[in-house]
Amino acid sequence: MSTMPRALIFGTGGVGCIYGFILSRAGCSVTTVCRSNFTAVRDNGISVRSKIFGNTSYRPTAVQTVSAALENGPFDYIVVTAKAFPGTAKLIEEAVDPSTTIVLGQNGIGGEKEYAELYPDNVLIAGVVYLPVTQVEPGVVEHGPLERFEIGTYPPDAPLKGKERCRELSDLFRAGGGSAPVFDDIQPQRWFKLAVNAAWNPTTALTMCDDANYLRSSSKAEDIIRKIMKDVGKIATAVGYPNAITDQGIEQDLQRPRGRLETGGKEPSMLTDVRNDRATEVEAILGNALKIGEERGADTPYLELIYTLAKGRDYAIAPDERWKPIARHG
Repeated sequence: MSTMPRALIFGTGGVGCIYGFILSRAGCSVTTVCRSNFTAVRDNGISVRSKIFGNTSYRPTAVQTVSAALENGPFDYIVVTAKAFPGTAKLIEEAVDPSTTIVLGQNGIGGEKEYAELYPDNVLIAGVVYLPVTQVEPGVVEHGPLERFEIGTYPPDAPLKGKERCRELSDLFRAGGGSAPVFDDIQPQRWFKLAVNAAWNPTTALTMCDDANYLRSSSKAEDIIRKIMKDVGKIATAVGYPNAITDQGIEQDLQRPRGRLETGGKEPSMLTDVRNDRATEVEAILGNALKIGEERGADTPYLELIYTLAKGRDYAIAPDERWKPIARHG
């Protein structure tokens, strides 16, 4: 690896802005692919208002396309923090060099497959993002008191080179003031985070309540979160991870939103998308898991219900050619 590692951030939303910041503090040369915030980032860099890092800023090299990023390559790392829509893996193709490590910081389950098929010879690192962050205006992010990026190779039994790259990335994060603990098999962590996302993202997006206000909304609210998480647990068990989602883990995780009842809630990404009239990651967060569950014969009625409702919400935001207006009878 070159003396100054080169990192490309693909998807410069809240998470991408913070990971770019951590890597630049660690001495990496950071290039960010920006869409709506391109002009702001090019002209002023990225401002970070963080409960952990304080108020600070950094200046990555901002580009609008992957092609434009190439003159700053080849890249040691491509950190994918774009939304996990089908087909995203193809979008980074031009920037993937034989020596590039691809790092996935995306929601959902099963997304690694697409990258593994397209880039079979590259080291692939799957991550689980714990990072309450919102881009409040272009190039300006607000970040809460948590930053943890759990990482591991995909597949778990990847060759030694992959394990070494994991350690290197973990060391870079530590050097930049972040934390990226390495797991020998990251999938149980992925399943647990999926259970959290599958429960909170659609319930908040459908109710338009942040997590704390959703809990206040009815005496049954918390129990439905539990039931959706347990449904995801059934699927994780069916694929060989019976201890990924335990009752104890669920109760522990519920302490977080409960703790926000006094201080003000958190807005999951799907709620942010719905508020901004954007398509949501309904397939990555709910659809993929449901498909895996159906293949394995898992009975998950709560997950199925929330999936169809979230899918309907998504269809209203991004209808296709089959959509028909309501018939008005005079």
